[in-house]
Amino acid sequence: MIEIENVSVKYRTENDIYTAIANVNLIIPDGGTCAVIGPSGCGKSTLLKCVAGLIPDYEGRVLINGEEVNPKAQTIGFMPQNYGLLPWKTVVDNIRLGMKIKKAPELLDRNVIKQLMRQLGIEGLGHRYPVELSGGQQQRVALARVFALQPDVLLMDEPFSALDAITREEMQDIFLRLWRKFNVSTIFVTHYVEEALYLGQKIVVLSAYTGGISQVIENPLFGGKDIRQQPEFFEMGLRLRNLIKKDWNQIWENQ
Repeated sequence: MIEIENVSVKYRTENDIYTAIANVNLIIPDGGTCAVIGPSGCGKSTLLKCVAGLIPDYEGRVLINGEEVNPKAQTIGFMPQNYGLLPWKTVVDNIRLGMKIKKAPELLDRNVIKQLMRQLGIEGLGHRYPVELSGGQQQRVALARVFALQPDVLLMDEPFSALDAITREEMQDIFLRLWRKFNVSTIFVTHYVEEALYLGQKIVVLSAYTGGISQVIENPLFGGKDIRQQPEFFEMGLRLRNLIKKDWNQIWENQ
């Protein structure tokens, strides 16, 4: 479980103090998945980094399974936008990297890695380097690495944004299969409305105007069969877009 209680983050500039997020409250239950969406600059990545323990200076509390965030004590799977693969390491070594960093030799199970690579369709690429892979293949390697960690929580920052539309949908399906298997509490940031609807049990709309949460939506479409083709999918996508546009209009009206 992930619990975010009254979290605010402020950045100090030369002449001012800028509030990135303000008074954010959110709970993601065990094995739940939450999409965070909103206009550019609304603090989506900042919120994710607080949960990852990458921004220690904030007001409020972030708890993982009832404990304060501590990357040294907890296993936090974090996938950045650029996948975070080391160019001088092979696919297999990149997948094993997180395990080595956590100093968890019990996780260094070759069978687990082989199984993940097989499920992700990259079992024949173990000897290659990232530069020799397509964007979709690099994404699969990054997914193998975070799931091989068997993390307490999984955090993803616009994980599929660099992919073309067809590959992105394919990777969304692959992610869902792995997420269901490993049952890990997940927060992912996206700027694609359709991606939020497809992958998020809970959808959080952040506001660039207030710095807080504009709305939390329990997604009734999640897990439905062929939901991308349903009229309800289109209607809910339109609703989300209008929420985000409304927030932007408030910013312009108050400038």
